[in-house]
Amino acid sequence: MADRSRMFHIDGKSMVTWNCWVGCDFQCSYCSARKLALTRLKNSPRYIDGFSPHQVTDKLNRKFKPDTWVFIGYMGDISFAPRAFIVDLCARISSQPEVKFLFCTKNPTKYITWHITWPDNLYLGATIETNRDYKLSRAPIPLFRYRSMQSLVHPKKFISIEPIMDFDLGEFLTWIERIKPEIVEVGADNYRNKLPEPKAYKVQSLLNGLRNICPNVIEKVGLSRLKDAI
Repeated sequence: MADRSRMFHIDGKSMVTWNCWVGCDFQCSYCSARKLALTRLKNSPRYIDGFSPHQVTDKLNRKFKPDTWVFIGYMGDISFAPRAFIVDLCARISSQPEVKFLFCTKNPTKYITWHITWPDNLYLGATIETNRDYKLSRAPIPLFRYRSMQSLVHPKKFISIEPIMDFDLGEFLTWIERIKPEIVEVGADNYRNKLPEPKAYKVQSLLNGLRNICPNVIEKVGLSRLKDAI
């Protein structure tokens, strides 16, 4: 049975996860997946080597119901996968055309350097939590992620602004507008990582601006903590 993702709900349905690839070496200080793998799931065979990136072979043959949304690699970052794995995965995605799949990474340059013809039912996503570099991760800085997503030629793009961090409103909105995503989801830090968070008025201004440039803006559960803050 598919695991339920805490990522977002769309079309009235909750996204399911397909963890055929797990692990990440970006070591973001606020990563809940890494913390989970190294604590509660540390005795699982899947995480015997900690959070090192690797494929989970016994998950590769999964089939999903039509009209399902599937987030691939929720417990990791797909950018660490070798190109051969991604090519095989895309063949499996193409074989289920009535299912919508999502990649989301902090290194979207890989979408370009892999040189792959992407399936029509695959959304290519990136996490861009802010336009600023707070040096909380080994991932490419937000500016590089933006540039890669802007130059990416693909009709179905997705942006995750989670956990949202303080930003420069005009520049950040310009980034998103130039990327031209079909879906943007916005979420807060729900794990008390003491991140540099924006004030309520900035969060609301960002949401208002996003709705003018993106057809689907999704507020995740927990964002109200920031929106309602005094």
